[in-house]
Amino acid sequence: MPYRERTEQHYDSLTLGLKKVGEALLANPILFATRSAKQIAEVLGVSETMIVRFSKAIGFDGFGELQKDIQQTLLAGPVVTDENPGDHENPFGQVMSSDVRNIQKAAAEMEAAVAGRFVDILAESETVQVVGYYQSFPFAHWFAFLLNTLTGTASLYRPETDIGIIKQGSDHCVVIFSYYRYAMGTIRLAEEARNNGNLVLVITDSSHSPVVRYADHTLVLPGAERSVLEKGPVTFSVMNTLLLHIAKTLGKLDFINPANQYYVK
Repeated sequence: MPYRERTEQHYDSLTLGLKKVGEALLANPILFATRSAKQIAEVLGVSETMIVRFSKAIGFDGFGELQKDIQQTLLAGPVVTDENPGDHENPFGQVMSSDVRNIQKAAAEMEAAVAGRFVDILAESETVQVVGYYQSFPFAHWFAFLLNTLTGTASLYRPETDIGIIKQGSDHCVVIFSYYRYAMGTIRLAEEARNNGNLVLVITDSSHSPVVRYADHTLVLPGAERSVLEKGPVTFSVMNTLLLHIAKTLGKLDFINPANQYYVK
């Protein structure tokens, strides 16, 4: 059984420390494929022994065996049946084709019912505060700007000036983008929003992300677990489809036949 399936199978029985290692592995397997156990431990802020213990806890003889399985899985890559032969001669086309496949995977695996709840809540909320730290901040900034263009209710949380989540009640929504490495500030704000009775919507790269426990609804984006750079195209595509459906819900979207093109009024 591959490392990902083993981690998910054993996750609930792991200690908190081992869960932290498992979350890091699922979010960033390249780290585990290319670094020593000691280096990984330093990055995660845990002991080297804990990396070894985690490997054994999910059924491997040790870290070396776990790392070998990760490397083989990453080298195998996705099964591609529609690759454009021209991509072999165009390295830029190869990257873009990979992005397309990741977006297609996200489209196939996205939970439509959860996405629908996102749309309804974002369209109906009195206010929406959008949060993202570090690599998640550009996504939050882009989403907040365009959502506010549609609804007039959205704002971007700015850690350098804002003092926390202050709105009370379920009429107010907090949207959180949280990607590995998961920022403590994001987790704190999610907990604060939940305690305020706000509706908390989370967009993340792993169902084991620590912020998920505070979410009312979570969208986990598949196809972005192998590299930080792969998260961008998938995330923007998901944000785009949410915004288009919100515009449609609010009557601000026209559908033009037969070209099937959308534009916002």
